[in-house]
Amino acid sequence: MQLRRTVTIALAAFTGLCAPALAEDWPKAEVDRAIGQIAAFEKDTVAGCVASMDTHIVYDVAQQDINADGVKELIVKSFPARLGNGVTGCYGMTGQNIYLMASLNGAWINLTGHAGDDGFTFVFHPREAGEMPDIEVTGPGFCFPVQRFHKGAYNLWKVCTPDGVRIFADAAPWIDFEVVPQSFGEQAAVEPVPVASVDDEADMPFHLKMRQLFDHNGSDVTIRPERGTIVYTEPKASISGAVRPGTLLFQSEPWDPYDAEAVIRGTAYVFKKGCPPAPYQVTGRHEGWHTLVLKGAAPVRSKTGCKVIDYRMNGNSTLKFVSWGD
Repeated sequence: MQLRRTVTIALAAFTGLCAPALAEDWPKAEVDRAIGQIAAFEKDTVAGCVASMDTHIVYDVAQQDINADGVKELIVKSFPARLGNGVTGCYGMTGQNIYLMASLNGAWINLTGHAGDDGFTFVFHPREAGEMPDIEVTGPGFCFPVQRFHKGAYNLWKVCTPDGVRIFADAAPWIDFEVVPQSFGEQAAVEPVPVASVDDEADMPFHLKMRQLFDHNGSDVTIRPERGTIVYTEPKASISGAVRPGTLLFQSEPWDPYDAEAVIRGTAYVFKKGCPPAPYQVTGRHEGWHTLVLKGAAPVRSKTGCKVIDYRMNGNSTLKFVSWGD
């Protein structure tokens, strides 16, 4: 279930010059007004279902100044007062609705495009000073959509594929409504800084250096599990126009190469000459310390440019690394 409204709100309304330095809680009367607006919406959605289960809706309210402008917003959760009889099914998978309410010119406005069975709680990711934060709408599972404030309201910026890969919403072929462009509010993408630019391995024994050197489709790469990095050492000739020695190929948390049960999860990159690297999520395991295999739906670029238009299991989806020192 979704509560989706298009609201044209000037961002300046949320960052007014007269806003107090320290945000104060809204009085109960104002909170009740915001709840009343949500209740009116839910009267035509979940209220009838909940009542048929011989219970009623409860509203839990938290007040938080999400963009540090001195005025608090309301995070309102709606759920049944008593469980049982399958009443949580009225709300979908999460068993509740969640709303982000902001006051504008005396009226309470729902800012989020998501509510219902795909939202359990909000995780706020701060942006630049004065900007509304990105919102990760969490729920069941391990991959969650992200909303960005755009044209006066929150809307989808990133979504999840069926196999749990988070991609930009405007690259998702199944979405046929307006979303936040992936480039909105972002600086121009740049190639990752080479992580091997400082030679701290000069005194490393030769046999240890060899254990870090792996073959990847004909290119030499250096794998540093203690750093969580895979870096091109000597790219093969066919990709030398897009990749140079020292270019970061994969980044994750550090891992133990001798733990065959450890799941390695991180960000890999696809390269195209004249384009910034395109990131995508991959996971995998070691097959013995000498072989590492990572897999994930890889970016598909437009044939005429750099834009990522899809994510698919293709030739870039499986990354296999075999040690030269085996």
